[in-house]
Amino acid sequence: MGFKFKQFTIEHDKCAMKVGTDSIMLGSWVQTNNAQRILDIGTGSGLLGIMLAQKTQDTCLIDGIDIDAEAILQAEGNAKNCPWSDRLTFQHTSIQLFSVETGYDLIVSNPPYFPVNLSANKIHSIPNRLNARQTVELDHSTLLQEVAKSLSASGTFCCVLPADVVKEFLLSAESVGLFCTRELQVQTKQQANVSRFLLEFSPIKDTKNSEKMSIYNHLGSYSKEYIVLCKDYYLNF
Repeated sequence: MGFKFKQFTIEHDKCAMKVGTDSIMLGSWVQTNNAQRILDIGTGSGLLGIMLAQKTQDTCLIDGIDIDAEAILQAEGNAKNCPWSDRLTFQHTSIQLFSVETGYDLIVSNPPYFPVNLSANKIHSIPNRLNARQTVELDHSTLLQEVAKSLSASGTFCCVLPADVVKEFLLSAESVGLFCTRELQVQTKQQANVSRFLLEFSPIKDTKNSEKMSIYNHLGSYSKEYIVLCKDYYLNF
C-alpha cells in the first residue's frame, strides 16, 4: 500500500526505509531558492526528490542516487507516476562513485543515522536496512566531504539528523568548509527533549537562523506549526 500525498503517491514496499516523518519534514522545510540542479543522496523511494520537484521550476533537474538497486527501481516507478517525471533521474551508485561535472545548487539527504552496532547486527542482519540506518557504507565524515566537492559555490546542503550526533556533525561540516545557516529543532511534543534537527549548510559563513517546533500539541493532535510546514504535501492538511 503506497503513501498518498496531495499530488503524488509513493510506493515503498521494496525500500529498506519506508516513508517517514523525518523525510516529509525535511522535504517540506528545504528552501529551493530557484535551484536548477538538485541531488538527493540516498534517495530510497525517491520521496525527497519528488517532493522537491513539486516546489521547483519546470527547468529544475533532480538526480537521486542510492546503493540499493531495488530502491532505485521503486524510485523510478514513483517518478514515472508523478507529474514531474521528465525532471527526475535516478541512478544506482554511491556518492563516492557518482560523477559530478558541475556543482549542484542544492543537495539533500536523509542519511544513515547510527554508528555501526555489531552486536545488534548479529541478530538483525538485513544488509539494505543496515546500510540505510547505520553508517556502514557512508559515514558522516565521508558524506560531508563528498557534499563539499559536489556543491556549487553558492549552493546549500540540507539534511535531518538525531539530536545526539548533531554536535559532531557540525564540527565535521566546518572542517570541510560547510557552515550551518539554518536549523529547525524538532520535539515530538512540547514537554519532550529535542529529538531531531533539520540542518542547512552553505560554503558561505553567515549568522545561523534557529527555530524550534513540536510535531504534536498537548492534545496529541498535529500542532499548527507542523500543519503549516507540511500542508503542501499531506493529504489531510
